[in-house]
Amino acid sequence: MQGRGRGSVFGRRSCVPAPLDTSKRNGCTRSFGSKRRDSQEILSMKYRTWVEIDERALSSNISQLRALTSSGTRFCAVVKANAYGHGLREVVHIAARAGTDAFAVDSLDDALSIRGWMPSALIVVIGYTLHERLRDAVLADIHLTVYDVDTIRAIEDIAAKEARQAHVHIKLETGTARQGVLADDLNAVIDALQSAPHVHVAGVSTHFANIEDTSDTRFATLQLSRFREAVDAVRARGLNPEWVHCACSAAIILYPETHGTLVRAGISMYGIWPSPITEQTSRKHGVPCDLTPVLSWKSRIAQVKSLPTGSPVGYGLTEVLKRNSRLAVVPVGYWDGYDRGLSSIGETIVGGSRCRVVGRVFMNMIVIDVSTVPNIEREQEVLLLGRAGRHEVSANRIADQLETIPYEILARINPTLPRVIV
Repeated sequence: MQGRGRGSVFGRRSCVPAPLDTSKRNGCTRSFGSKRRDSQEILSMKYRTWVEIDERALSSNISQLRALTSSGTRFCAVVKANAYGHGLREVVHIAARAGTDAFAVDSLDDALSIRGWMPSALIVVIGYTLHERLRDAVLADIHLTVYDVDTIRAIEDIAAKEARQAHVHIKLETGTARQGVLADDLNAVIDALQSAPHVHVAGVSTHFANIEDTSDTRFATLQLSRFREAVDAVRARGLNPEWVHCACSAAIILYPETHGTLVRAGISMYGIWPSPITEQTSRKHGVPCDLTPVLSWKSRIAQVKSLPTGSPVGYGLTEVLKRNSRLAVVPVGYWDGYDRGLSSIGETIVGGSRCRVVGRVFMNMIVIDVSTVPNIEREQEVLLLGRAGRHEVSANRIADQLETIPYEILARINPTLPRVIV
């Protein structure tokens, strides 16, 4: 990817060296007091399994990511999938306080929830909306993603009947083979929009397929080129979208030429790097970005028991104790999002000690070995995910154990579990 884009929309230099140029930028952080943290520690005592959201970490991540963009670029917080498992309501309110300019969600239901909390927020549905729900979106002033003629006509009909102006973002397919209009079909979509006086083209977007892989930027460069050409075509036909956006987390951090007028921060906002190589490249070239994980997942000891060598543990007798052991039952299981693949390999932290899952993960509980924990007590705190002193059970570590990605580990935490802001 080249260091400087064309025109006023794509014109900043990249911070990754040859064949990309480097650029040093100053980050910023924001600090919070401890009163909220203390009160929430008391509040969390009523829960047996819960998720904690670190407001200071989330706000700091947002501040740092915003600092990597130009003054003319707005910041959109991606809060789909229950804010990547962190809790939609909690994250939206923290992000708003941190100065977020817009929110992106996958579903209209999430968009309507945010609208109820924030009547004037810019909210974009980046996923598919059923045609029978389009009226709800128009009446709530929700921005919709479009890429086909039928949807545009349906939105126009609804907006005309309601005497409202609908707002849409054209999604361009540049290489992911997901939703979006292909280059050959773009003119037909533009024709439909020009014939829809009640539909305002507020934005145009695309999504990168592998921009997290800095070892080979050729495909990302191709996608950016296709996107620029399509944006030029849209403007050449008389449409002037305000929000031009394609930059995801990795692009925000490493490629300023992708930033456009709006960036969409997803996984990085929650303190998780998009990929190991993204983090390595960022640190190698001095990008001022020090992300802090936002989420901790905790539970409590429900029962402690001592069992002799040879005792079987759990369903299927998959594990037999090789020594006299002290075991603890913890009320969290795969219903809560604690993956069954962590049977006999999962790790927790109790009283400063790392405690392994013994036997299979159950639907609603796990058994852990607490033999090394002195003075173990019922209802003592168990850290399932997060940091406790010098010990950590990270989303990346769990993802490696399960041969998946940290996105999935976080997003699959059951949304019914309490989210507590600390």
